[in-house]
Amino acid sequence: MTTTENIVETRPAPFTWAQSAQYSQGAKAGDLVFTSGQAGYDDAGNLVDGGFEAQARQVFRNIEKILTQHGASMSSVVKLTAYLGDRDDFDTFKKVRAEFFSAPYPAVTAVQNSFLVEGMLFEADAVAVAGAQRVLAGTDAS
Repeated sequence: MTTTENIVETRPAPFTWAQSAQYSQGAKAGDLVFTSGQAGYDDAGNLVDGGFEAQARQVFRNIEKILTQHGASMSSVVKLTAYLGDRDDFDTFKKVRAEFFSAPYPAVTAVQNSFLVEGMLFEADAVAVAGAQRVLAGTDAS
């Protein structure tokens, strides 16, 4: 089977490190959509204020933008990987995640991580299936 990978940048990257980071924010291969790790940066390239909770919300907004550009959505995410700087933020992560995802939830891996960028408290990446939606196995929609 042959597929074509389509790379779409979802927003301009006016800040220096993003221009030289040598990555794409997201890529689509067939129906699969992959996001690069997203941090709590706004469109101007600044980490949002407000600590972990604010950064987590921005991360999920950034992921949502990328997925939309590729014909996917938060309801089509099948795998989420979360990187927390502090394990004590796990309950807050779950609280914010519930604002963006509903049951049935995607498969999730959460790990504690040190970040290369000072001030970064959370990062996540996702894998989604364009045009699909998560459903419980055995339901009429499956």
